[in-house]
Amino acid sequence: MMTISKDERIKYFNYLLSSVNHCDLCNRMCNRKKVLSINNGNLNSKVVFIAEAPGRLGAECTGIPLYGDKTGDNFEMLLKNIGWKRNDIFITNAILCNPQDEKGNNSTPTQDEIANCSYYLEMTLELLNPEIIVTLGVKALEALKYIKYHNYLLRDSVAQKVLWNDRFLFPLYHVGPRAIIHRGIIEQKADFFALSHIVDPIKGINTSQSKKTENIGEGVKNTLLDMVMEIIKHLKKISFFKLTKLLYLIDFNYYKEFGNSMSGSIYLRMQEGPWIPTLKNITKEFDKIYFSTTFDKRKPIISHIQNNYTSKLTIDEKKFVHGFISKYADSSDANMKTAAYKTEPMRYILKQENNGRNMQRRPVLYKDSSIQEMDKGMSLSHN
Repeated sequence: MMTISKDERIKYFNYLLSSVNHCDLCNRMCNRKKVLSINNGNLNSKVVFIAEAPGRLGAECTGIPLYGDKTGDNFEMLLKNIGWKRNDIFITNAILCNPQDEKGNNSTPTQDEIANCSYYLEMTLELLNPEIIVTLGVKALEALKYIKYHNYLLRDSVAQKVLWNDRFLFPLYHVGPRAIIHRGIIEQKADFFALSHIVDPIKGINTSQSKKTENIGEGVKNTLLDMVMEIIKHLKKISFFKLTKLLYLIDFNYYKEFGNSMSGSIYLRMQEGPWIPTLKNITKEFDKIYFSTTFDKRKPIISHIQNNYTSKLTIDEKKFVHGFISKYADSSDANMKTAAYKTEPMRYILKQENNGRNMQRRPVLYKDSSIQEMDKGMSLSHN
C-alpha cells in the first residue's frame, strides 16, 4: 500500500482519470461516459463504497455514482440515516461505464468487462488506501476477486467486517429497487447502522471496536458478550441453537418490561426462528479464550473453559438474565424453539407468512422496536 500526501493523491488521481478516459477495452462501452472524477467523493475518506455499474438514468446522466435515480435516492436516505454525507466518503463502481443491452436498458456487466475494469479499481483502492471497503451487491463483491481472490459470499458475510487484501471489507446488499426485494429497507438501515459503529469516514476504524478483545475487563462494555458469558458460566455447556433462543427470550422480555432490548442487538427471522447475526462474530472472536466450540452430530456446542472474564452487567441486569437461565436451564432445543415461537413478534410473523407474505430475514426485534411496531411505522410513513 502506498503512503502519499493529500497533494500527491490529487496528482496521481488526475493521472488515473486520464488513463480511464482513454480506455477502450470493452467494445460495447468504449464510447460511454466514464464515471470517475472528483464528483465520486472525498479522496481522503477512510471508507470507499463499490457498487456494480453506473445506472442509465442515474450516473450515466449525472456523472455521479449512485445519484439521480431511485437507487441513488435509496443510497442518500441510508447515508442520511446514519448522519453521513457524500463528501465524507468515496463511491465508485466495479465497472466505470454503463452497460446496456440492444434495447438501451441497463444490462449486467460480463465477467470480461469486470476483469477489464478491475485494473482501474485496484489502482483506485491503492491510491485512496481506505481502511474499509463497502461492496454493494454480489457483482461488486466478486469484482474484488480479480484483484485478490477471496471466498466470501454475500448471504453469509453481509454486514460483517472481514479481512481482505490487508484491509477490512464490509459486504452489503445493493441498494437498488430490485435488491430491496431480497433485503428490505429496514434491514439495510440496520446494516448501515452497523457500519457506522465500526468506522467513521473521516477518523477511520473505531479503535474501541477493533481492540475490544484486549480491552475486555478494562472498562469496555460489550453487553451481548456479557450476557453470553453469564449463560455459559452458569450452564457450563449449551448448544449454539439454544444460546440464540435464550438470548432472544431475555432481550424480548427485557424489551417488554423496559422498552428496549438489553443487548441492543438485531434478531432476524430465519428458518429456525429468531437469529442474532452478530453472535457468530463474538463466538469466533472469543473461542478458545473464554469458551470452546465443539460439534455433536454437526451441531455446535459451546463449553465454558475459564473464569477470568469480568462482566459489566449491573446487578439488576444479572438478576434478569439469571432468571431466564434458571427457567430454561433444562429445556431442549425443541422446547426453546417453541418458547421463542410463542412470543408476540414470532406469532405476528407466522400470521403474516400464513397470509402469503415473505418474512424471511425481517427483523423480529431491533433494539427498541418489535416487528409489529416497525411494520406499523412503515405503514404510517406510506400514508
